[in-house]
Amino acid sequence: MRKRHIYYLSVLALFFSACKDQPEPIPAYVKLEPFTVNATGGAAAQKITDGWLYVNGEFLGAYTLPATVPILAEGQSEVWVFPGVKKNGIITTPDIYSMMVRHDQDYTLTPGQTTVVQPVTKYDDDTVYPWDLVRASFDGFGSVLLEDRDDNAGLNFRVTDSDAFGGTGKSVLLEVDTAHQAPLMEIATEEVSLPTAGAQQTWLELNYKNEIPFQLWLVGTKSSQPNELMQFVYQFNVSEDWNKTYFNLTEFVVAMQQDKYRLFFVVELPTDNAGKYTREKAAVRLDNMRLLHF
Repeated sequence: MRKRHIYYLSVLALFFSACKDQPEPIPAYVKLEPFTVNATGGAAAQKITDGWLYVNGEFLGAYTLPATVPILAEGQSEVWVFPGVKKNGIITTPDIYSMMVRHDQDYTLTPGQTTVVQPVTKYDDDTVYPWDLVRASFDGFGSVLLEDRDDNAGLNFRVTDSDAFGGTGKSVLLEVDTAHQAPLMEIATEEVSLPTAGAQQTWLELNYKNEIPFQLWLVGTKSSQPNELMQFVYQFNVSEDWNKTYFNLTEFVVAMQQDKYRLFFVVELPTDNAGKYTREKAAVRLDNMRLLHF
């Protein structure tokens, strides 16, 4: 028995010795640059933070751009890079932005060398925009219609050319203050039809700048029912600079199963534990309120 054990150990020693003598494969490197966006405003109007990388059909991970990725591939290789965003504004929920197309190009990869990939994307040709893009930007004469829904006649939203996103055009300004009995503002957009089948994704793009938190709701109506159905979607944290977020509204629309939908925004001065307002006035700005679906 002792000789048999010695034999096994000798074979294992030879095996590991042979493995040790084999050189480790040298990877090629792909340097992923930020996306170029062939759409109005270009990449500056977007917030595509990630690239989801596939090489020769194999998923290699999602990377915050720019990024350099080692790859065990050589020669002519098909490289796909899908544009990625932080879904619903949450950093822990990266997602492929399905409304834009993937970058698809062949590259010659060489071990030990770096290949630069400048991914290019655009909106999918099948994308449907319930609101015309100019109307959604609030920059033209026929912007998306907004309706004041609160009971305070003294507080009203304004479409203004002061401090719009990008420094030009117009944005929606919602200001609340303690000079009014109820520093609360509620506005709703005009109605739109959205697909209620889960296979047809619905997204909302929105630029915002806010001194206090505010809320986004989805309001639905059916012709056969007199009352509106309301669904909370998200509460925005304070953002002193212009920010952009991408909401996947698909699950909300599918769950509600309504004929028409409105976006509903609620802005209210915050209070402390004693019920006192923590500031006398505050402003929220909205811009580029873009709905998209397939």
